Amino acid sequence: MGVPRSNGCLLCVQRRVKCDEKLPGCARCETYGKPCPGYDRGFKFVVGKPYRSRRPPRSTAPELRGLSDDASGSKSQYTTKDDSRAVVRRGNLSDLPSAHLQILQGLDILVDDILQPFSTSSAYTPSRWFQYLPSVYGKNKTLDCAIKCFSAHHIGTMTGNDRPVLYARRTYVEALNRLQRSLCNKIESLSSEILCAVLLLCLYELFTNKNDSTSWMKHAKGLGQFIQIRGCHRYQDTFDHAMLHASRGIIVMHSVFANERCFLNSDDWHFIMRNRPDTSLPANFFSLVEDMFAYLTAMPSLVHEFLRIIKADPATPEAKLGRSKLLEQALHMQQNLLVWYNTFTNTVPLPTETLSATGDTLHPIVYYFPNVDIATIYCAYYSYMALIHAILQLCDYPGDHTAMVVYFRDQICKSVEYNSRGILGPYRLGFHLHVVYELGDPVTKAWVKSRLQDLSRNYAALLPENFL
Repeated sequence: MGVPRSNGCLLCVQRRVKCDEKLPGCARCETYGKPCPGYDRGFKFVVGKPYRSRRPPRSTAPELRGLSDDASGSKSQYTTKDDSRAVVRRGNLSDLPSAHLQILQGLDILVDDILQPFSTSSAYTPSRWFQYLPSVYGKNKTLDCAIKCFSAHHIGTMTGNDRPVLYARRTYVEALNRLQRSLCNKIESLSSEILCAVLLLCLYELFTNKNDSTSWMKHAKGLGQFIQIRGCHRYQDTFDHAMLHASRGIIVMHSVFANERCFLNSDDWHFIMRNRPDTSLPANFFSLVEDMFAYLTAMPSLVHEFLRIIKADPATPEAKLGRSKLLEQALHMQQNLLVWYNTFTNTVPLPTETLSATGDTLHPIVYYFPNVDIATIYCAYYSYMALIHAILQLCDYPGDHTAMVVYFRDQICKSVEYNSRGILGPYRLGFHLHVVYELGDPVTKAWVKSRLQDLSRNYAALLPENFL
């Protein structure tokens, strides 16, 4: 008869994460949007005499068992994504016969955690491309390092173990060195594997760098340049297309903060992003989502002109001309967004109101959405409309734009509780919280700061000192 090794709830033990062991249920299960199954696991009976397996070969890094370069040998050992995930689910990390399979189990945990608490059918979210990692691991040493780096950091963070986190930092340095060599290699420089590595390393910076608030910007700039250099024609299959969709939010954000035009704001890129190598989404919903992203690629230029007009002397002819052009662009975009919203709300359900599960005093009533895809798109609409009304207010256009800014700002705030769940929750909310903070009153800004404290525990880019 065995004794359970952990006192945590059944779900945390199964997921191999640290449980806070609160009663009647743990907070981690609540964070992932699942009911806590409790702590009573009964007994485990083991038949047969004890057996100690042979110790597996020691990896180069004892901090994370098995995460070594053993898996980068012959390509014949690699399995498909579904086969790999089926194999690694059957045993514990120490039971697996090779470092390759140990890493695959770590990836299985990572992918499962990334997708929580949402269904795998939620195919449009930035998390979709993570499902390809088990099948591409072993195809390129640079990508292997990036995968080990991100996976190790995730495992260390979720278990409260510093050793995998330290291993991830060392592997990150190795990944950067390998990336430099790969970019100089004519064969692999523009490959899908290198794009995947660049995207992973950019996300690693967003999740981990607590000291340099601009580090992710450097990676985001490199990611955008790399995607642009590869050319539109390289995003035809499902993997490349999924990575393009996962990257474009980062690219738009970088364009906003770097005061640069977004290169995705072109007919060629809009066309390739509308390509549908994967038909898992309904056609009408897919089309509406792509319409919104096309509008979002134009937002950086609007924001830059908005900020320029704010700083300019309003009496100068240049400022007056700029204000006139900005007003024309804002009204055109507002009309597009209103038409889009009318179609969108006739296609998908509106959010429903519910009591805040966290006891939020400023927003005791919050929104609940059918799924994360819909929630993400609604938030994009709220942020865009808040900015549009701020521009209309600046340009003295008739209407109560102050009230409309407050309305859309509060819509975002009421969406935060739902959208913040899961590992990628803070990632989805970064830009929207920026909008709320910049357009907020002192009370709202204090509310944003308190949310940042919670969201930045596992996502360094939202640390208040980096964010504000």
